[in-house]
Amino acid sequence: MSGFNAVNYADGQLLFEPGEVAKNFYVIQSGQVAIIDRKRDHQIALLSAGASFGEQALLAGGVRSAAAQAIGATTCMEITAQGLCDLLAKEGGIATPVLEALLLQL
Repeated sequence: MSGFNAVNYADGQLLFEPGEVAKNFYVIQSGQVAIIDRKRDHQIALLSAGASFGEQALLAGGVRSAAAQAIGATTCMEITAQGLCDLLAKEGGIATPVLEALLLQL
């Protein structure tokens, strides 16, 4: 499906840095990702398979506020905002209003 791509990352590889325009939302398929606050040089979270992150990509003009770095070999499903919109338009149902409500809380 267009807008949904499995991407492999090597140990220590950066997925994104603070200040970058947010283009993709991520779901970890295998491995781990550290979310890092660069200002405090502090790990905010360590995410594992099934976790999602990068929700700023789902907002128009979203900008990254933290860094994301692969810990060990990691595979993530990268989802573009357009890919998600296309899926919701096709499958819709209850998912569309639920996602819209969640995004309003961001």
